[in-house]
Amino acid sequence: MSHYIFRKTDTIGNLDAETDTFLTECFLESDVYKSLVKFDDDNDFVKRIIIGRTGSGKTALLKQLSLDGKIKKHDVIEAESTVFEHIKNNVFISQLMENGVDLRVFYKSLWQHVLLVKVIDLLYSTNDSFLDSLAEFGAGRSKKYNLESAREYVDTFRHSFFNDNIVAEITDKMQHELSSTLGLPVLKVGGKGSNESTEKIQRVTSRYVSSELLRKQKELIKLIKEESVNEKQMRIIISIDDLDKSWLSSSQIRYDFINALMDAFKELFDIKSVKILISIRTDIIMGIYRDNLRQEEKDKSLIIPIDWNVAEIRKILDSRINHLIKHQYAGKEVVSFSDIFNFEVNGQNVDDFILSRTMLRPRDAIDFINLCLSEANGETSLSEDLVLAAEEKFYHSRKQAMIKEWVSFYSHIKDYLDCISFIRTPCFKIKDVSAKDKIQEYLINRSVIDDSEKHNDIALEFEKLMNVWFCIGVIGIKKSATLTIYSSFEKPFLDITDLNKEFSIHPLFFR
Repeated sequence: MSHYIFRKTDTIGNLDAETDTFLTECFLESDVYKSLVKFDDDNDFVKRIIIGRTGSGKTALLKQLSLDGKIKKHDVIEAESTVFEHIKNNVFISQLMENGVDLRVFYKSLWQHVLLVKVIDLLYSTNDSFLDSLAEFGAGRSKKYNLESAREYVDTFRHSFFNDNIVAEITDKMQHELSSTLGLPVLKVGGKGSNESTEKIQRVTSRYVSSELLRKQKELIKLIKEESVNEKQMRIIISIDDLDKSWLSSSQIRYDFINALMDAFKELFDIKSVKILISIRTDIIMGIYRDNLRQEEKDKSLIIPIDWNVAEIRKILDSRINHLIKHQYAGKEVVSFSDIFNFEVNGQNVDDFILSRTMLRPRDAIDFINLCLSEANGETSLSEDLVLAAEEKFYHSRKQAMIKEWVSFYSHIKDYLDCISFIRTPCFKIKDVSAKDKIQEYLINRSVIDDSEKHNDIALEFEKLMNVWFCIGVIGIKKSATLTIYSSFEKPFLDITDLNKEFSIHPLFFR
């Protein structure tokens, strides 16, 4: 076949789905995508929480859904600018937190309002048309909702109901009501107040949120469900996809904030024309469950984890390489991944070599191929040396991404990754590892000795370290010569029964 002269700037797409010009043309409709696009009232309809690790394609899924012809309307909620920024910087909220008041029900009420507004925006032609209709709803027939409560809620916040000031207005109104009930001095205690004062503030806060916000919001949701019954076939998707951004990682309320969203969006499930989809990175959802904020079992039916197999990643690469050749080089023949990468590296077929060093995520595969094309700058064919040079850069890129992904969950993640180099064989059993003492010594030396919190947090026991390695994906359970089981959402950690098994270091991290 023809040889192509690859330039340093040639790529098979960008790593960021928002700017990836190859995405629409080369999108692979996975089983996850097919489930999300369904609006039939079956098991797939409740799949709303998309879980995946960095680079697994969460944003790409949502972007492609917005372009799907089966979806009539699609909109996005920006969590940072909509809710989080306000509650993070609000003095009154900070005072309540300092007094140890649990504000999760309040966060839920804020989320419910934001979601309600977006649903109304998409179901009704204008905000005024909804407000005008509100006066006529329920006329002449029995109702399954409390119309007066729904109207009262809308009237309370009518001036800001549909604009960006609503979160501040709801917060200010709650502050006014609580201050009147409790007295301003109670809310101005520096640091935590007494147990008695905290319990009093908690009681009054919870009672206010339940009676004045959540209860009335629920009636408004029932109203929309009943009055929009004729809109059942509209197929509307609302997506929330910025819950893993850096603005969230450093805040102590991040898990409460996301937990509240996961509670709030379930309240709108009965509106059959609307699907609210939440995209969450695996380590963040694991943090929520680790902190016992919610029961994992209750979310199981809602969660759809993103997993890819080798055949699917090959299809993605085949499509993207063919797209590059056709558009960049006006090639008429169909060109696949293995047509371009058709030699050996270290005695292994190069396509298998590359795929084995990804973690079977689209971004990994695209990144590695882009690096190979960049290394081939001006060459008429790719070679073993070019791929090996690209692999060094890919390893560095993947390691930095992994550190960024897991640092909020494992503060010593970089040290954990580095000390795997003490193990000298690609496959091992725990009992045969002779470097346990060296690894422990290395971790102690790398930790901040005078910082007791950090030091106590570090995984010095080898079995705990193994659990970290397994969870982040740098080791797997070796089941056979051709099968290694890596961590997944369904099996994120090792079981005690796994500790006697044989393990394999991921090829990218066995250096």
